[in-house]
Amino acid sequence: MKQAAQLLLFETWTVHERISSRARRARVDVRPDGQVVLTIPRRGSRTAALHFLEQSRDWIERTRRRLKARADVVAPVGPQRDIRELREIALREGRRLLDEEAARLGVRYTRLSVRDARTRWGSCGPDGRIMLSLRLALAPPEVFRYVVIHELCHLRWRGHGARFWALVERQMPEFETHRRWLRRHGHELHAG
Repeated sequence: MKQAAQLLLFETWTVHERISSRARRARVDVRPDGQVVLTIPRRGSRTAALHFLEQSRDWIERTRRRLKARADVVAPVGPQRDIRELREIALREGRRLLDEEAARLGVRYTRLSVRDARTRWGSCGPDGRIMLSLRLALAPPEVFRYVVIHELCHLRWRGHGARFWALVERQMPEFETHRRWLRRHGHELHAG
């Protein structure tokens, strides 16, 4: 259970501080609207959490700038328009990444579809059809690339065994960073 504790004021943004009985370590999140949230474990040190927040300042500011730039690209003119524009961006970028990465991996996909999937970022059918979440258009570019590589690697290995992950790592040695980003921040792409 999380509860609001207080607001911390920085030069250009406000931090919403929350205490969580489920959190194991301090966490900083930047929501799609630019709101910064510091989650502190109930039994954790507030001083250590504030130190972590200070160390995260550059990342927070970069993320807020990126989200603002994305918001300017996808103008808020109504939910239907936003989804349509996100779909177009995800289709265009998804096709480009699939073409690049399929050539690098030496595989062929048959079709790309983009959906507003709530539970998965992508899927790969046995016939080579790839589905990607349109929300990937809001993710950092390398996170989008990771999902594309992940799905294309399923054209070689169907499951998530050791050989599959070895292939993903060969194609993208730093994939764990992007996988962790999705785990920590993926829910933010569905907000709003």
